[in-house]
Amino acid sequence: MRLPDLRRIYSHAIMKILRFILVTMFTLVVLPAHAQNDASVFTPENGFSGLSEGNGVLHLFFSHKSFHVENHGFNRPDGSFQLDQTVRFGDNAPDTRTWVIRPSNDLHYTATLSGAAGMVTGEASGLRLTLRYRIKGPLVMHQTLTLAADSKSIENVGQITVFGIPIGSLHELIRRND
Repeated sequence: MRLPDLRRIYSHAIMKILRFILVTMFTLVVLPAHAQNDASVFTPENGFSGLSEGNGVLHLFFSHKSFHVENHGFNRPDGSFQLDQTVRFGDNAPDTRTWVIRPSNDLHYTATLSGAAGMVTGEASGLRLTLRYRIKGPLVMHQTLTLAADSKSIENVGQITVFGIPIGSLHELIRRND
């Protein structure tokens, strides 16, 4: 083979490798960022930005309690998302709590929740966001939030366990006010 033919072959091979690297980088960097802004993927922003409120029932052992939640969600300057909540069970005094949610990697989240015993972990899959955190002692909450296709409501279904044994559940419907 002549030298110009080898250069052309190597040049063609290098171009293929560069194209492969660029496509891979695009897939790993741009597409996950796009998915975070895509309304068909549950993110804290498209689920809870602005004002919303929810009504639900908490079942614990053999009792049940109705509750009402008022939410205010917003992006913080550091890139995290904050959700302030006022929760009222029946006629009891309201309780406030704050979530600070941060993306940890593609469609995975970590969060702090006032009143929780440790870190909250979350994972989005399509219109669902699953959360897991310790409430207190051995009590663990597993929640699945499902965003409606129009992004105007969220169904929140949770299960409370002790050492993996279910002892309670919650069901809430959250609606946007804006």
